[in-house]
Amino acid sequence: MPDGRVEYTCTDDHDGTGKHVWSVAPAVVEAPATRTSSGRKAAGAPATRPTADDAAIVELLEPLLACVKAGEPFVEYGVVEHRFRIARPDLFVAHVRERGHVMLGARRSAPSASTARFGKALARLERAGQLVMVKGPGTGAWRYDQSIGYWARPPRPSGPLLTWSMYCATQGRSLEWTDADRALFQ
Repeated sequence: MPDGRVEYTCTDDHDGTGKHVWSVAPAVVEAPATRTSSGRKAAGAPATRPTADDAAIVELLEPLLACVKAGEPFVEYGVVEHRFRIARPDLFVAHVRERGHVMLGARRSAPSASTARFGKALARLERAGQLVMVKGPGTGAWRYDQSIGYWARPPRPSGPLLTWSMYCATQGRSLEWTDADRALFQ
C-alpha cells in the first residue's frame, strides 16, 4: 500500500461472509525468504518452507500486539490471550476451531492455536523488537506450563510480573476456564 502497509486478501468463503481483507503495518511484516543466485538460501532465510500456520500468523500480529499495553509489567501469556479473545472473538474462534485449545480438551495430533499460532505471533513481534519476553511459571488455568511467556512492550520493565491469577482477581473472574469461556465455541 502507499503508506507502507501490506494488504492481504483471503478469497475463501469464511462461513458465508465472503472474502477477508486485512493489512499489516510495515514494522511487523517480515521480508520473505530470498535465495542467492547460486540457489542456496540467503543468510537469515528460514530453514523450512512457509506453512499454513506461518501465513495465519500474519493476521494475528497487530491484534496480539494491541493486547500487550505500554507501561505495564510483564504479563503472563494467558492475560494476552484473554485480552485477544475479548477484543477479537471472531479471529480467536477461527484459529481455535482450526487448531484446538487446551480449554476445549487437548489435541494430541498437533499443537493448539496457543502454541502453533498465538505464541509464534508473539515471538515474531519479539524478534521485530516490538515486544520483550521473560519466562515464568504458569498460574491458574495455565499452571500446567511451568515455563510460560510473560510479555511486555519495550523498554524492558522491572518489578513484579502480572500473572494470570492476579489478572483474574482484578477482573472478578475464575482462575480456571469456565462454561462461559467454552460457550464462545458453540
